[in-house]
Amino acid sequence: MDPRRKKLLMVFLLTLVFLLMPGASFISISHGEAEKARYGASVSGGISDQNRGHRFTRWAFLPRFNLPLHRYWDLEFEGNFSYYDTSTVKNLYVLGLNVNILFKPIRWDRNALFLLAGAGLGYNNSTERYHKTWDIGNTHVAGTIQGGLGIEYFIGRGYWLRGEYRFNHISDPFKLDPGINSHNLMLGVSF
Repeated sequence: MDPRRKKLLMVFLLTLVFLLMPGASFISISHGEAEKARYGASVSGGISDQNRGHRFTRWAFLPRFNLPLHRYWDLEFEGNFSYYDTSTVKNLYVLGLNVNILFKPIRWDRNALFLLAGAGLGYNNSTERYHKTWDIGNTHVAGTIQGGLGIEYFIGRGYWLRGEYRFNHISDPFKLDPGINSHNLMLGVSF
């Protein structure tokens, strides 16, 4: 990929993150229980999947916007600011946008248990020129796939506490590479 295309892709991703999320605040969809669109953010810490012997720690900040589609379904737009702290090779930084579907099969009062599945794209700092991160290609584009489960617990005054587990896979979507996997615990708040 030539440098101009990389720069255009980066500008496009940043535009999505910084314009779509705030612009979506003007949408308010209401269903039988007066569910409204919500903002939130989570912090995450995770460890590597040890299947290939690489060890790292993943730290992430994930601002999000939830749009209720139905009583049991939400569409979630989530910023992805991740840092993969590796001890033996170059550290990996990712800036991107994920789109997730939340299914809430068990609900009580204003609380819910949920399942999550999603995918996203992002910009990363992995290049061969500067000693690329193992198992990730060198096109500066990262594709993510994730799945998990969690709980939203209403704590009052329009705030929900959110805790979850996520399995995350990241790889280069344009090149054949094994990618890297991580197991993550997340804690966040929604309002």
